[in-house]
Amino acid sequence: MDMLRFLFGCLLAVVALARIDYVLAEDIKIDVDKLKKLVTPSPLHTRVVGGSVTTNAKLGGYIIQLYYMGDFICGGTLIHELIVLTAAHCFMGRPHIEDWMAVGGVSTLYEEGESRDIREILQPATFNSPAMHMDVALLKMVTPMKGKDIKTLALCTKPLKTGTVLTVSGWGMTHAEQIGPQKLLRTVNVPVIDKRTCRAAYRTATNLSDTMFCAGVLGKQDACIFDSGGPIVRNKEVCGIVSFGVGCAGVHYPGVYTDVTYVKPFIENSMKVLLEK
Repeated sequence: MDMLRFLFGCLLAVVALARIDYVLAEDIKIDVDKLKKLVTPSPLHTRVVGGSVTTNAKLGGYIIQLYYMGDFICGGTLIHELIVLTAAHCFMGRPHIEDWMAVGGVSTLYEEGESRDIREILQPATFNSPAMHMDVALLKMVTPMKGKDIKTLALCTKPLKTGTVLTVSGWGMTHAEQIGPQKLLRTVNVPVIDKRTCRAAYRTATNLSDTMFCAGVLGKQDACIFDSGGPIVRNKEVCGIVSFGVGCAGVHYPGVYTDVTYVKPFIENSMKVLLEK
């Protein structure tokens, strides 16, 4: 009986800890890096809160759903009828290319749309999973993604400036305590945050590299879990890829995105390689 009480007490402690990162991390001084490893969801999904429901067609038809073994994993951006841009961390622990599928032309999860098998996945050799450095990947589909209201999106042409307002969209959770992705596509506008300020906010959690930028309205608007890999857009150009964050729309931690202008050489070189095959 004493052993049963002990085990039950341990279970309650684990359940309580699982909520600490989202409930208390912003209010008390803790080692966020260590805590994240213990109690937060896998970074494979990490990183729309405060947004509104929309449709893929209204946004431009460029958002892609990525599934692995039938489960929704990440968002992506159609940048060529054969190529999807997404985050490299989406593929951690999911190595079997035959189990991946891209779906376009849809606004609801698990909705029947244009489905395509994946032929090849390219990500940088310099991708660093703990630090999320160079968190970018390209997928080549077996056949072109074409259909009603499906369109491609151009790559960002100008470096982002602090205060620039961008649009991030996806099927992510609308609050950190939610379980699973949102069924409906959501979108929200967020401003770019000064990199020095963002680095200071994350100094105890991770070192932000030059491949990243931050955006969000602290405590109000941000990307969230299951938005990973999706686009953040300016003037019909994809300027960032949803990468990671601590919590969702936290008062201290803005969302972190892969900077498309910085990783553009990798994207363009990879597209050339994939399209020549």
